[in-house]
This record gives sequence, structure tokens and C-alpha cells, in this order.
Amino acid sequence: MKLDVRTYILLTLLSATWATMNSNIYVELLIMAGLTVLQVFSKKGSFMPGILLTYALFCGVQFVLFPVMPETVEMILSMFVVNIRSFFPVVMCIVLLYKNTRVSEMTASFTRMGVSRKVTVPVAVAIRYIPTLKEEWLHIRDAMRMRSVTRGIKNPFLRLVKKLECYLVPLFVSSLHSADELSTAAVTRGIENPCKPTCRNYKPMGVKDYIVIVMAVMITVYCFIMHM
Repeated sequence: MKLDVRTYILLTLLSATWATMNSNIYVELLIMAGLTVLQVFSKKGSFMPGILLTYALFCGVQFVLFPVMPETVEMILSMFVVNIRSFFPVVMCIVLLYKNTRVSEMTASFTRMGVSRKVTVPVAVAIRYIPTLKEEWLHIRDAMRMRSVTRGIKNPFLRLVKKLECYLVPLFVSSLHSADELSTAAVTRGIENPCKPTCRNYKPMGVKDYIVIVMAVMITVYCFIMHM
């Protein structure tokens, strides 16, 4: 089951509202269950068990370990744990959006909605750049393993600084070249062409999209009412 790109974008925006306004753990668990169902039945690769395991770990720390911890330690850790746990729905919505959205589909939907090309072009290039960034990161990691750049450095702080330097410097340099190449490729394919395209990979929203949107809006209204 694959939803429209506009549905995924709306879910991502509304999930930020749920994360900031909802304080009911049962509602949050219901949201996580619904997003898990969407991930399972969406495009292959959308379901990431690691996200659920990490979320379960944070819930375990909050509801199992905190009650037996000293009050001072609980107060210090609770803000960190609770805030991160509440943003897991946002992460799941971002995964759904990224895994199930093609650049052509997004561009077609934005064009149909009348979104300015000043917005469409940067967003299309940014989405296309994410796989390239991941590939560059893996190449840098393999190069560091082969060269053992941190061997002999005993100070853990200096070791961390050295790793960050070896990762970030080539990544920034590569990012500049990759961004220019992706921008050039997008312009070459006519993404800035002011003429109305004769063919677009556009599909209208279906019943399942409206059902998901209605449920998401209902959750948002509930969060607003409970927050007031």
C-alpha cells in the first residue's frame, strides 16, 4: 500500500504537532502502532525494526528504570528521554516520506498544487542528494578503516576530534561537488522549463489517502483539545 506524496508530507507536518502537544502515552502508542502498520504495508524497506526497538528502549527506561532511580537522577534524565521518545513518530513519518517518494512524483504533485519552482527545485535536489550523501559517508568510513587514522591516539577526546575531522572535511568537499552535479542534472532534464509539461508522473489521491488524512487530523484535533 503506497500513499500519495502529499499524504506523507501532511503526516510529517502533523507528527511534529503530535510530538509537541501530546502528553498521553497511550495516544502516542496508538500513533506508533498506526505508523508501524503503514510502514509494514508500504514500499519495501520502509519498515525499520531498529526504530521500534529504540523506542521500546526509551519507554523501558522511562517506565521501568526511572521509578527505581534516585529522584535527582530521574529529573536530570527525564527531559532527555521523554523529549526524544516523543519525536519518534516524526522520525517514522520522515522514513515513510523518504522511502515512498520519487522525485518525479513529488515534482508532479508540487506542480499540480501550484507550488513555486523556487521551492520545488531545491526540495527535489535535496531529496535526490540523500542517497548520494549516504554513499559518500560509507566510502569515507571504508577509507578510514583501511588507513587506521586513529591508531596510536590514546586520548578519547582527541580520537573523537580526529574522526570528526576525517569524516566531515571530505564530506563537505564532496557535498559541494555533488550538489553542483545534481543541480546541473536537474536543469538539464528541464526542471526549470517554464512551459507546461506534456507528461507528468502525477496520480490523484485515493480513498486510502483521505482515510489516513482524516485519522491524522482527528489525532491532531485531540492533541489541541488536550493541550488547551
